Amino acid sequence: MSFDPFDRFIVLFSKDYQPTYLPVKMLRLLLAFFLIWTGCQLSRSYEVRGRIVGFGDDGRTVFIAHEAIPGYMPAMTMPFQTADTTSLQGLSLGDAIQFTFHVRRDSSWITDIRRLPPGTPLTLAEVGRPTLHGLPLLEEGDLLPEVTLLTQDSITLRTADLKGQTVVLTFIYTRCPVPDFCPRMSENFQKLQSLLQQRFPGRVRLLTISFDPLYDTPTVLRRYAQRYTADTQSWTFATGDTTTIRQLATRFGVHYQEQTGEIVHNLATALITPDGRIARIWRGNRWKPEDVLQTLAEVLGST
Repeated sequence: MSFDPFDRFIVLFSKDYQPTYLPVKMLRLLLAFFLIWTGCQLSRSYEVRGRIVGFGDDGRTVFIAHEAIPGYMPAMTMPFQTADTTSLQGLSLGDAIQFTFHVRRDSSWITDIRRLPPGTPLTLAEVGRPTLHGLPLLEEGDLLPEVTLLTQDSITLRTADLKGQTVVLTFIYTRCPVPDFCPRMSENFQKLQSLLQQRFPGRVRLLTISFDPLYDTPTVLRRYAQRYTADTQSWTFATGDTTTIRQLATRFGVHYQEQTGEIVHNLATALITPDGRIARIWRGNRWKPEDVLQTLAEVLGST
């Protein structure tokens, strides 16, 4: 059998080991189609309009009251992560903007942020302060909502009972597969616990709350805790009923949504003073344990 020297072939074998000759050109077309198809399955993009209502501490997070995203989510206010720190420069509270929202299986971010002309009409679900899923977002100075949780030891924990203590709380879910999301958060808390024992022994309590209560039972949380600490008195892991956890997480600006067996989410960490008020909220997980220590020194020095 002779081949045209200018037309190369890939030799494939069928189940009965009979050779099949596939032109490279055809293989390339099939590969291109496959890559386009899988790309469509793994990544989606939406053009979104909204108004800036706040900024995070990390230089990448912006809170936007946005219009409905057809086929994805209704109009609401939520935090978005930008692709780089320079994209938010020059933007101000109240700016009407348009941007591209990218969603993958395990992450989301926005790019191409453009100001809209003043007076551009927007269809927003705004209230007096920024909201997420219809609930007003907590701000620094607000009281910690009173809810009832369940610890890793199946002991009831009421947030009202935390008054008189300085608390650093955060949200995770134990099955999170993304290294720089929940695992990094727990590693930061692990380092923070060690530093607190040196700087403020017995004066600060850590609280990690799971937003996956159906899976993260007290038994699961107890096993998870063992990876990071032997002292669950100063670092408590908690869960609760689905409605309570969603409302509490939402008030802190934590948006989470299950997709293909995983939970797409953002992160927030808060410092609660002994009088039960929120002293600081860190958006995302780019804060360092030393940042929390510095803020604690200011708070504890004035209490």
